[in-house]
Amino acid sequence: MNNVLLTNATAKKLYKYAKEFPIFDYHCHLSVKEMYENKPYKNITEIWLKGDHYKWRQMRTFGIGEEFITGDASDYDKFYSYISMLETAVGNPLYLWSKFELEFYFGVKYPLTRSYAKKIWEQANAVIEKTKFSPLTAIGMSNVDTVCTTEEIFCDLMYHRLLREKGEIKTKILPAFRGDRAINIDSPEFIKNIEKLGDVASFVIRNLEDMEDALCQRLDAFKEQGCVTSDFAIEGLTYKKISREDADASFRAGLKGNLEQVDLDGYKSYMLHFLLKECYKRGFSAQLHIGAMRNNNSLMNARLGADTGFDSVATTPYQTGLRDLLDDLNTEGVLGKTIIFNLNPADNAYIGTIIGCFQGGQDGVKGKIQMGAAWWFNDTKVGIENHFKALSELSHFGSFVGMLTDSRSFISYTRHDYFRRLLCNYVGTLVEKGEFTKDQGVLRKVVSDVSYNNAKRFFTIFE
Repeated sequence: MNNVLLTNATAKKLYKYAKEFPIFDYHCHLSVKEMYENKPYKNITEIWLKGDHYKWRQMRTFGIGEEFITGDASDYDKFYSYISMLETAVGNPLYLWSKFELEFYFGVKYPLTRSYAKKIWEQANAVIEKTKFSPLTAIGMSNVDTVCTTEEIFCDLMYHRLLREKGEIKTKILPAFRGDRAINIDSPEFIKNIEKLGDVASFVIRNLEDMEDALCQRLDAFKEQGCVTSDFAIEGLTYKKISREDADASFRAGLKGNLEQVDLDGYKSYMLHFLLKECYKRGFSAQLHIGAMRNNNSLMNARLGADTGFDSVATTPYQTGLRDLLDDLNTEGVLGKTIIFNLNPADNAYIGTIIGCFQGGQDGVKGKIQMGAAWWFNDTKVGIENHFKALSELSHFGSFVGMLTDSRSFISYTRHDYFRRLLCNYVGTLVEKGEFTKDQGVLRKVVSDVSYNNAKRFFTIFE
């Protein structure tokens, strides 16, 4: 991997320092069940392509049939199809991500072309067989300090408990509470989701009071398992205050499927506000992921389900609603540590400025309100660089909590290496231009804080 993405002497020097820090993965979709079972992978396709909709999306764009993506084609044919696409994926981050993954985990340094596909396949599989390469192997090799796995409101957290009891891994594996299922009352799955919540809470949910009791019970269960953060996906946000009585009426109507009787904006605002307050009360930070328009291809969604590569950037308005939500929480004196991710890069300036309106306070938290890392469609070279530029010009770069993985793949941790290279190059470029200090102590503090220290401090994880 050498000096790829490192274009100046300062960047190369800083990277040698930054690359040694552990990884704090505060948002991902890794399976704790797979960690607990820790089954060795059969071959490179199983670990490299299974469940990775970033890769599936580009294979479809290249004209590869679904049989070779999520269908019944052989594992080698799926692997070969992916390499065939990658061969001409000029400038796409998948090229370097894949190169980093193959080299770091399996020692593969062949060119990513179809003429070398067989050699790549054989070498990677030989390493997998020899090492019995498994989910915990990947985490261990990646020097991961902490992983926060996103879990639904009705998750019983069984595998978190079992994994901790098993004691096979030094990495802290913590659940992160995801509240969407309680908020999206207009989802076709809402009634089933509340039934599932009732099952894990051990009582039937009939009204808003029951709902709040069940959610608080789950939040306490998450905290017991070490949870330090929560997560909410928001496409648009029209923040509307309604009374608890009106929220209860909407909730009861929603449980009966009578959406025409539901105040959608009112209920969603009430429940989001309720959950954020309860999360902050328990010391959880909140991560707001804003701007994804999901499951756009209805035919493929019906066939494959969600999270299979058919999402895009939304332009649904949320700015005024987000301001009103933050202001309401702040006025009540309950606003806690919050990270705001925008999927639409056109909103970089908005997020970079709105976070400055709610910083400080008596708690004295550095970077209390964060501009989240370049996320999903933005975690490209240009997307990350644009994020750095907006963050450093509009907020405080040295307080940034850094990179998240947001992945279902256990070998996607090389994306942190990709991020750290770009981080060091961004800082190094400013230094070389005379736009920032050359003091190595200061520079090392910046890159180490953004790579690891700030996240560990922000999420209040201590030894």
